[in-house]
Amino acid sequence: MYSRRMQSCLLLGAALLAACSERNAPTSPLARPLAATAALVDRPYTWTFKCQDKKSAKDLSMDYSFAWTENTVVISGTEKSYGHPCSAGPFTGVGVRPGTANGFTACVASTCQSWSFDPAGSFSAQLQGTAYTVTCSTRQCFYVKIDGTLTVAS
Repeated sequence: MYSRRMQSCLLLGAALLAACSERNAPTSPLARPLAATAALVDRPYTWTFKCQDKKSAKDLSMDYSFAWTENTVVISGTEKSYGHPCSAGPFTGVGVRPGTANGFTACVASTCQSWSFDPAGSFSAQLQGTAYTVTCSTRQCFYVKIDGTLTVAS
């Protein structure tokens, strides 16, 4: 009986020694990935543009453009460019923001700006721009100031 007990102790000691000496092997299950590392999905977005000219009775328009970017590079197919007549009132649209997009760039007239954001989260931005044009009647010519605002939410 003594030899059996001795064998058990030796076996238990060998098992403990092996368990304690293997430092590189995981002793618990690997952690699950965080939710933020889950696959990124495309998201819908809306945009609105409105402009107004202060003095002219003519139908003046204003140019604006925008695109989604990935690491500051424009994502092909997301570029939008418009010339909007101010007398038509606000103009709205919808689209799909690519899941890999982590930036947005926009221009209203000659005012441009870029934003960066977490692709797993929401995004909203607003950009205002001003343009000047010359308009003439039969009696005089004058400068007209046109203000425009682009708003995007995703």
